Amino acid sequence: MIRLFVYSLAAIAAALLVILFTDFPADPGYLLIAFGDSTFETSLLALTLALAVIYLLYRLLRLLIVWINPWRWARAGRRVGGLFHADRRSKTEQGALALFRGNWQSAYNLLMQGRNEPGAGPASYLLAAYAAHKLKQPELWANCLEIVERRYPGARSTAGIVRAHLLQRNQRPDQALKAINSLRKTVLNDASLLGLLQQIHIDLEDWDELEKLLPALERNGAAGPEEILRLRRHIFAQRLHGLAAGRDTSLDHRESLSRLRQFWKKAPEEYQLSPALTSLYARHALRHGGGKDAAAAIEHTLGREWRASLIELYGVLALGDDMRRLNLAEEWLASRPRDPDLLLSLGRLCLRNELWGKAREYLQASIGSQPGAAAHGELSRLLENLAEPEAAKRHLNQYRQLAAEPLPDLPQPAVDKTSASSNTSDS
Repeated sequence: MIRLFVYSLAAIAAALLVILFTDFPADPGYLLIAFGDSTFETSLLALTLALAVIYLLYRLLRLLIVWINPWRWARAGRRVGGLFHADRRSKTEQGALALFRGNWQSAYNLLMQGRNEPGAGPASYLLAAYAAHKLKQPELWANCLEIVERRYPGARSTAGIVRAHLLQRNQRPDQALKAINSLRKTVLNDASLLGLLQQIHIDLEDWDELEKLLPALERNGAAGPEEILRLRRHIFAQRLHGLAAGRDTSLDHRESLSRLRQFWKKAPEEYQLSPALTSLYARHALRHGGGKDAAAAIEHTLGREWRASLIELYGVLALGDDMRRLNLAEEWLASRPRDPDLLLSLGRLCLRNELWGKAREYLQASIGSQPGAAAHGELSRLLENLAEPEAAKRHLNQYRQLAAEPLPDLPQPAVDKTSASSNTSDS
């Protein structure tokens, strides 16, 4: 606007200068324009002034248009129009926020209210299905997923994946497996689907199918190398447990032990050296009378990897008097002279072989290295049967303070009634 005012002043000044310093007022000039039967005549001064006025009006109109800016008003109109729809759109938004906050009922209600909003699409139904699942309303979430599959063909696979997840979380793995099998025709090598299928096979205890799935899990990045190794060991452990559980009721202990033994012999070396799997096999073998098999497996693993749980199990194997095991354990002691678990097992092996004095020395050494409930308990029981009640009581008190598990059933010396009564009278 200021610029227009300046231009006007400049035009007027120029016109005045022309009038003052020329003969323009005396002879303003004459212009005649003829076109057919029509003519137009005027003076040059009038034409100049008319052109100046037209130009100034043009500039003024242009400035007004720029200042008014109809496009800006159009955008403002759209924003105002959007305000009328903001409340409806916020139903879906508020429902999603309520879902993340864990307000399941509020989330479901808001999402269902906003299901017909522009842009809501299948997401509103899928989120509502999850809220209904958290509300433990299977009919509601099933209905939401059916609507998605019917109205939005492009989202059918997503609805199917959600259905399989919800079925699995509702402890219906067999139905979840059917849903996944129908999906795998159209959804191939989806990492999340493969991960879900992995969990379903575990729930169904279908170890053969889980083993078949492992290459696909690794190939598609659904499980890393460490997870694949963990799953392979888990499958092996479950098969071992299945053999030991005696699912074939026609098998007696001897046949079950034979199957266990053959299965263990065929196991990869890395499994036979795994302390966890060795402990599992040894305990199952013991249940079926395979104490020697358990001892051999433990000895093989301890030769490569020392583990406290294995040496403790080794000391309680019910194999009677077995000097070979005691001698082997004493060989291990040469490289581990102050190992409390090994000393405890040596004390128990001495009890198996009825070497009472030696058992006492090993148990005392174990307590001296690291006081433990089992060592105090064993020593208390031994001293009680050796007619030393006061010392036995002290260790029993220590055992009660530290004990977490009962002592195993081990041989003890016969109580000498005469000796015990004489010791009491002397005191």
